[in-house]
Amino acid sequence: MPNTALRLSPEGLAFIKQCQGFSAEPYQDECHLWVVGYGHLIQGSETFDTPLSQPQADALLQLDIYACQRVLAQEIEVPLCQIQYDALISLALSLGPETFAASAVVRYINQHQFTKALAVWLLETELNGVRSNGLNRQRQAECALFRTDLGGEFVCAE
Repeated sequence: MPNTALRLSPEGLAFIKQCQGFSAEPYQDECHLWVVGYGHLIQGSETFDTPLSQPQADALLQLDIYACQRVLAQEIEVPLCQIQYDALISLALSLGPETFAASAVVRYINQHQFTKALAVWLLETELNGVRSNGLNRQRQAECALFRTDLGGEFVCAE
C-alpha cells in the first residue's frame, strides 16, 4: 500500500480540531448522536460523567485518527501527498472509517478520477437526510485542501 508511511501532519490535526470544535461535555450532534471532545462518537460502553480535559480529548481524537489511518492504509491504492492525506483523514473521521472505506470517494480516487471524487466528496453534507451547513463548509475546506499540494492555510469558515 502506497500510503502506509504517511501520518496526520500537525497542520492536518489543527485543521481537524478547528473543523470539529471542542466540547468538554457530551452533546447530541445534528444527527442526535452523542459526541464529546473533538467529535468523538460515544460508544455504548463509554460514559463521560465529568467534563473531558484537553488531554483526554486529545487522546480520544488520536484513537479515532488511528482508526482512520488504518483504513486509509488499507483502502487507498494510489500515492497521496501529505496535504491530500490530511484532507482524507478529516473526511474519514467525519464519516466514520467504515462508511469512508465503502464510499464513492475512495473508489474514484483509486481509479484516478479525482474530479469525480471531489464532486462526490462535496455531496457528503447530509445528516439523516437533512443538509448540514456545517458539513457543507467542512467539505468545501477539505476539498480545497485536497486540491492543493502546495500547502497553504485552509480553515473551516464559521
